[in-house]
Amino acid sequence: MAVHTIESPLHITEIPAEPLVDPSRTVSGVGPQGTPEINLGAFRGLAFALIFETVLVLLGGVAWQIFRLLR
Repeated sequence: MAVHTIESPLHITEIPAEPLVDPSRTVSGVGPQGTPEINLGAFRGLAFALIFETVLVLLGGVAWQIFRLLR
């Protein structure tokens, strides 16, 4: 395949040589002994959402059974 160029009024500068993200900053921290610490924040949020949804479904089921009983 051949490479074709076109004229463009846009001037795109070169990508800077330095990284945009500081490599010393990580999502997970370092534990007291210097070992890497795994960040479980997303998993805790997912667990909370699943428990919350389960409670809502159970409450909805109880409310439905009470409604059927009173009807």
